[in-house]
Amino acid sequence: MGKVFVDLKKQVDYSYEITIGSGFVADVLKSFNTESDFFMVDDNVFSLYSGIMPKDRVYRFRADEHNKTHESVVAVLGFLFRGECRRDGRLILVGGGITGDVGGFVAATYMRGISFVQIPTTLLSMVDSSVGGKTGINFRGAKNNVGAFCQPKHVYIDMDFLKTLTDEEYLNGVAEVIKYGAVYDAEFLQYLCDNKDKVLARDTEVLDYVVTRCCALKAQVVKVDEKEQGERALLNFGHTFAHAIETDSHHAVKHGFAVATGMYLETDYAVKHKLAVPDALSEVGKVLRIYGFPLEYKIVDKDLFFTAMTADKKADRKGLTLAIAPAAGTGRIVKNISLQSVIEYFESI
Repeated sequence: MGKVFVDLKKQVDYSYEITIGSGFVADVLKSFNTESDFFMVDDNVFSLYSGIMPKDRVYRFRADEHNKTHESVVAVLGFLFRGECRRDGRLILVGGGITGDVGGFVAATYMRGISFVQIPTTLLSMVDSSVGGKTGINFRGAKNNVGAFCQPKHVYIDMDFLKTLTDEEYLNGVAEVIKYGAVYDAEFLQYLCDNKDKVLARDTEVLDYVVTRCCALKAQVVKVDEKEQGERALLNFGHTFAHAIETDSHHAVKHGFAVATGMYLETDYAVKHKLAVPDALSEVGKVLRIYGFPLEYKIVDKDLFFTAMTADKKADRKGLTLAIAPAAGTGRIVKNISLQSVIEYFESI
């Protein structure tokens, strides 16, 4: 019996820059002016900023959770194919997290991979989803369980986009900001408490610090664990319960709000099971309350809720996996949590 060894040990530099500033995105968009440049733009963003948006090779995408599907992927693939996009093509993604996730997945798969650029337009996508190379779609009721790790070539964050966000969409991103402080940086968590009024007023100086700090933390994590085999899973704090909340509410509860509730309830669960100190609940509860996030959720359909939890991509046959904050500014991954213990927890609250 003969054997042939396929040696794939190699080092590839996928590093990239995140440019953060204000009022520069129009020039960036103008710079993508070759026939190899294609644009996928959130339809609402295109309407709001039509004066600076490209007019050629543009796919306008209606970005909502119900369109985070394989049908949308096929539609964008068709757009690239009809436009004769080749291996040297570049896809520029302009929009929030859904646009970035779907478009990134398209770029990862078209022609077995073309380059792409992220231009996030929401606070949530600026501080979280545009950085780190997670791409994907929802499949059969499970959140983000089909996708690929594929890093962008560059991320351009123009803070001016935040001026036109609704209060709800803006808060949607604040929840993800709080997550970073909860699992990585207690001082940052306190900063968010001390500067609540400026954060809510969208103070430019404060937001520049907040976005830069979150991106720096995310960059550190991705450097050591690009494909979420370990530490990066801490960034899922609140997300296991949150994905069930989103599914059960048929996405009436936005992702960030679900994460906020999820962070509180997962911490409460952890305290009750002696996985976190009681002060952890009061600390995370304090910052969530001052920003006005709901801390409770009433399950509508128990079967749907708990099925969504078991379908979570972090779960395995041994049980659920939770990222928790056992104390402010520290994170921990807890595996093999029985679904029954979670069901009993929700029945008790």
